[in-house]
Amino acid sequence: MMPRLRFPADLAVGTLDWPGSEAQAPVLARGDVLIPRGAEVSLDVEIITSVRRFDPGEDAPAWIELGGVTVTGAAGYSVEGSGQPVHLGFLRELPGDSITDLHLSWPLIPESLAAITHLSPGLRRLYLAQTALGDDALTLVAQLRGLTYLQTWGNQFTDDGVQQLAALTDLDHLYLEEETLSPAAFGFARHLPKLARLGLQDVPFTEAEMADLRNQLPGVDVG
Repeated sequence: MMPRLRFPADLAVGTLDWPGSEAQAPVLARGDVLIPRGAEVSLDVEIITSVRRFDPGEDAPAWIELGGVTVTGAAGYSVEGSGQPVHLGFLRELPGDSITDLHLSWPLIPESLAAITHLSPGLRRLYLAQTALGDDALTLVAQLRGLTYLQTWGNQFTDDGVQQLAALTDLDHLYLEEETLSPAAFGFARHLPKLARLGLQDVPFTEAEMADLRNQLPGVDVG
């Protein structure tokens, strides 16, 4: 029997993806969704209002009702979001090991972020994009001990706050692409034994500061 993920029945709270799902129309996180057993599932959280299908040869897109997106084949699709803040409480209704990749972006309700810790048993990759979250969010992220990949940008993290990420000792790829950080933020990276890549886009570094950090992290691709 295929595993079943249960989302709100009356609201599409994102899109789902797993190997092979790209051959069909977008899989909406709404109601009960059956997934292949053992699949690594990615969840991109956003309140969805509609889906557009672009058929080859058509001059204009056709709108498809959310409840009837079943067409497969070569047609392309565009998902439209409402811009409405998302409450993440629905994550607690999912099996804790059911989501491998979680993508969060603005707007979301910060007070609901604690729900991500429910997914800790299965979560391996986390993306925080333009969420404007602060250091309180990092306290929760640091509890996701199985993470191997973390990417953030557009947040309000501080140098002191990111030190909490030293708890994520399975990380091999870390991208802290935050304008609010300084070179002093990355001392904790020395305590990540599996780290292979440290991405620092948007962090203000001088050439000398970058060279110093690379010397501190031998064997890590820094930049």
